[in-house]
Amino acid sequence: MKRDFTIIVAVAAAWIAYAMAPPVVTAETTEFGMTIQQNGAREQAPRPPLFNSTLETSYTTPGKAKFQGVSYGESGAYNLRAGLGSALPLGREWSVPLELRFQTLYLGTLPGVPIPGQIATLHFGTGLRYRPNDRWSFVTLVTPALYKFSDVGGNDIGISGAATAIWNYSRSVKYAFGIIVAPDSDIRVLPVAGVDWAINDLFDLRLMFPKPRLIYTPGGHWRVHAGADFNMATFRTGNTLGTSIGLPQYNDALATYRDIRTGAGIGYRFRKALTVEAEGGYSVNRQLDYRRLGQRVEFDPAPYASFSLRLLF
Repeated sequence: MKRDFTIIVAVAAAWIAYAMAPPVVTAETTEFGMTIQQNGAREQAPRPPLFNSTLETSYTTPGKAKFQGVSYGESGAYNLRAGLGSALPLGREWSVPLELRFQTLYLGTLPGVPIPGQIATLHFGTGLRYRPNDRWSFVTLVTPALYKFSDVGGNDIGISGAATAIWNYSRSVKYAFGIIVAPDSDIRVLPVAGVDWAINDLFDLRLMFPKPRLIYTPGGHWRVHAGADFNMATFRTGNTLGTSIGLPQYNDALATYRDIRTGAGIGYRFRKALTVEAEGGYSVNRQLDYRRLGQRVEFDPAPYASFSLRLLF
């Protein structure tokens, strides 16, 4: 129950991160880290872009795997995720957020351990956004997900939803409140909250999952940050994974991959359309959680590095 609660909290806070972003921002939710946005006190864009695209790649160096109390060999992880977001206006106050997200993970396999060689997921999100004035906005979202790409059946499609209110308390502070519904979790309904605070002209504090950060902006183009990253992917294993390791219960099994990382990075913005960012740090909690089977594969802490691009057009 405790680890399920951790999973759902990360999912919930990620929905908030989407809701507090402008309508075109890609909603990198349960499995995605959201690209941090400029605070309203820092800069006001003349008009929102039509599309927001993100691309991120990262590598976590191999760490020893532990399964059923036994230590095995080392397994690393290569992660690639991409997203495209936009919004369909329905007048001055209403709009329909749209997003498409893809993630693939390549993991080092080990004999006798239920580690899939590849995890691939696809998410499509949509809903309604209502903004009656400059202080308040309300968002409802529904996100169907495809948990794997091969031998797809009815069990390989999932869905989650959220309802969020965003309060622009001032030009430097935003609050968000919401509720998350996630049927694939033991905790199916969860209230959530978050805050985004531009402390001054140099520092922003984003207490927003999946990437809570303290950001230092020394100039108009450069940005330095320190914080955490909750990288997650809910998926189903292939139909033969369990058979191949002598554990058939892991065939077509529902699981969550989680990689909690702490680190620091630097970013550079080219004009207003393209932002690049590099980051490094330590993966402190990486695991595969087969919660319906009551088993986990845990990996020892290990260094990681990541690189990301964000393009507005």
